[in-house]
Amino acid sequence: MEITNTMQGIILEHFESEKQLQLTQFLTMVSLDNNEATELEITKEFLLQSNSDLDKRLALEYFFINHSYPELKYFIQLNSESSNALNKEMAKLYQLMLDLRNGKPVHEVRTYAQSVATFHPELTCLKYFLFIAIDLNVCNYDRIGYFLNKVQKKLHQIENPLLITFFNIRKQLLLFIYYWKRNELILARKHAYEALQMPHHVKQKAQLHLDLALSYIYEDFESSLYHIEEAKYIASSLQDQQTLNKIADYTYPFICANFGKVDGVTTNDPIETAHLEIVKGNTRLAKEILEELPVSTPFTKYYLGLATKKQHFFIHSYQHFMEKRSDHFFARLPLRATEGLGI
Repeated sequence: MEITNTMQGIILEHFESEKQLQLTQFLTMVSLDNNEATELEITKEFLLQSNSDLDKRLALEYFFINHSYPELKYFIQLNSESSNALNKEMAKLYQLMLDLRNGKPVHEVRTYAQSVATFHPELTCLKYFLFIAIDLNVCNYDRIGYFLNKVQKKLHQIENPLLITFFNIRKQLLLFIYYWKRNELILARKHAYEALQMPHHVKQKAQLHLDLALSYIYEDFESSLYHIEEAKYIASSLQDQQTLNKIADYTYPFICANFGKVDGVTTNDPIETAHLEIVKGNTRLAKEILEELPVSTPFTKYYLGLATKKQHFFIHSYQHFMEKRSDHFFARLPLRATEGLGI
């Protein structure tokens, strides 16, 4: 996506003026005449040119909630070299969030997190968010509420309204996950829809629509399909091929197979290939595919149960979802299957 000459002129004019706008004001101005996808590209350019310590800190959260990881990495490095102590400490916390996403062992991230100073409410909130991310990494959803209560108590101490908005976006998304995994779907969707109405995190909205699509797998195909199409529209507008591939290979075939609508549906993922073959009645082929996989998951156990109609696969799938993932929502899959098969 290219930035127009007009917008480049606006950015240049802003930086050449005596009184420069802060990011909060710039986002307000840009959002008036641009959609969220264009806003993201323009704001990237603005932040890359800004010399403000505050903007450099805000850039960390802005790119984090937009899943813009190359830009996040750049601003982590930039802030870590700052003479401002707050910028340096924030860079450490975002680096740990990035390390966690990139597969660094959870116990190492937790240990390093303890050493980060929290002399400012912004840092305290970020450390709580990091602890939540650590718990999510090991599928421990039960403590999300505990840490979010701590975040809420600190938010009123933060002075910057834009950072409060960014943190509230995180909070709504985490509350969605918390209630979704507890199978409290009315509350989960309430927080999801509130997050969708909030500005400045367009890239994350695509993932949220995919999660909402999955939240309807026990209800109706059309609602799931609506959210898939919304996610596809956002990802296409951002030229986000990674999300488009995720839709094509995972979310869409999973949902189609779940509702028995598999005509013309394909995938490059072997697990979902097996799922599609089960629905088509090719259970022997599906079983062969699943048994050749190097890693067993609660989903592969569930699919093996569907392919073989053997109860122990459903039991193991259910136990895996509940005991290792605390996932009450997807644990309904093997329960539903046993009821449907009369096992």
